[in-house]
Amino acid sequence: MMREGNSGAKNGWPMPRVKEKALKTELAKHGFESVAVKRELPAGRVEVEANKLHPVHVEGGESIYAPIPVSLFVELDARGRVKSIDGGTSDAAAVADAAHYLKTLRDSGQLAAAGEQQPASGLTHQIECDAQGRQVLRRKRFSIS
Repeated sequence: MMREGNSGAKNGWPMPRVKEKALKTELAKHGFESVAVKRELPAGRVEVEANKLHPVHVEGGESIYAPIPVSLFVELDARGRVKSIDGGTSDAAAVADAAHYLKTLRDSGQLAAAGEQQPASGLTHQIECDAQGRQVLRRKRFSIS
C-alpha cells in the first residue's frame, strides 16, 4: 500500500530511507529543518515541507528566530545533491502568526529567557542561542493544561 504524500515517481514506493536522509542533510545546509518529503516527481524533483528559521520582530525591537512552515520543490542531481530549490520562502501571514504565538507564550508564562538552565514548571518553550549567535525559539516540552 502506498503511503499518502510520500510516493516515488517511478514505482509508487516511498523514497528510499538513505536517499531521504541525504536529502534532509543537504537541506539542513540551506537552513531547513523538520523536513518531510511529500512526494517524488519526475526529473529528479521532490516536493518537500519543512521549517525555516525566520526573524520575528517582537516588543522592544529584538528579533527572535522562529521555525516557520514552508513548502518547496527541490531538484536533485544524479548524486542526490541539491541542484536547485524553488520556494521555501515564509509568507507574511505565517510570520505574523509566529509573532502572535511568541507574544502568547510570553504572556502566558510559557517562555523561558535565553540562558535559563532548567525551565521552571509551566514553561514549554525556551530561547536558545544557535551557532550563528541568533536567538531561536525552541519547544522544550508539552503542557498538559
